[in-house]
Amino acid sequence: MSKGSKPTIRDVAKAAEVSLTTVSYVLSGRHGGTTRISQPTQDRVLAAVKELGYVPNQAARGMRRGKTDVVAVAIGNLEWPWDRALATAAATILPQHGYQPVILLGDDWRKFVMSGGADGVIIGYFPEAKSEDETVTELARRGVAQVVISGTMKPAGFDVLAPEADAGLREGMDFLTASHRRIACIRRANPAGRTKSRFAAYAAGLENAGIPLDESLVRTSQHRPAIAYQCALELLQLPNPPTAIFCTDDMEALQAIRAAYRLGLRVPEDVQIVGVGNSTEGQDYDPALTTVGPEPIFEQVVRMLLDRLAGITPAEGLRVASPWKLHKRGTTEG
Repeated sequence: MSKGSKPTIRDVAKAAEVSLTTVSYVLSGRHGGTTRISQPTQDRVLAAVKELGYVPNQAARGMRRGKTDVVAVAIGNLEWPWDRALATAAATILPQHGYQPVILLGDDWRKFVMSGGADGVIIGYFPEAKSEDETVTELARRGVAQVVISGTMKPAGFDVLAPEADAGLREGMDFLTASHRRIACIRRANPAGRTKSRFAAYAAGLENAGIPLDESLVRTSQHRPAIAYQCALELLQLPNPPTAIFCTDDMEALQAIRAAYRLGLRVPEDVQIVGVGNSTEGQDYDPALTTVGPEPIFEQVVRMLLDRLAGITPAEGLRVASPWKLHKRGTTEG
């Protein structure tokens, strides 16, 4: 092995004085069958691995075996409660079934999975309006198991968990407009893309209640916790502050609670706060967050992928609807 280079399986075989086949067999964790490797030989191989600092190439090994025992979980950002809950569910459930989860942020999952790095992928990171995706289509052609969280994509060799948010969003705004006239909104981004329908629901809810849309009560967080926190501070310190805040994501809502406490305000007595997502973090917060979202789906998504990996689901794919509703909790209920 040359100085500064990464150790290879050949280096391990040479150090342990065994064949490449023996090293591969020991590192694969296989036991039984017609091949027998003595315990002293196994110990010698593992000692060489440790001494050299050898790390197996999971993707390459998976291509040789036709199986990697790895599942990729594609999310947007671990700072977001929904994404963090999905990653936590995958990390908890997948190892129980012999799979190693790999959490990938943004579009990093595409290169990883296309290179053969995983047997399957859970994709929770898609723009709201996207109806098809070339990477997903190609992976389905190759037989890679996939579950996509999308309200617009249709199954085609992969499964879809489809959020149905409209009724729940209407319910959330109807609830707020029944008691409030000054309702602020903290949205993730400008009214386009992934959360367009959420801000549209806010605007429609105001219109249905005969309340004019006041742009001075609208802030944009860029889906960053620090900005969401500052947005809430600004809104709550207005000369005529809102008595309720509708947030297009649970993350913004949790930051709004923090801001209210910073200013000495009581939640829900002085200001009521509603989020979107029904994340586990929101449920566990104090006070628990009133939010629009599905029943907890994170375990369901992981188990959908396990079913596809096991060949239980139809080859053409399934679409599983996930209706959303208002979950009333401590941030609106005194």
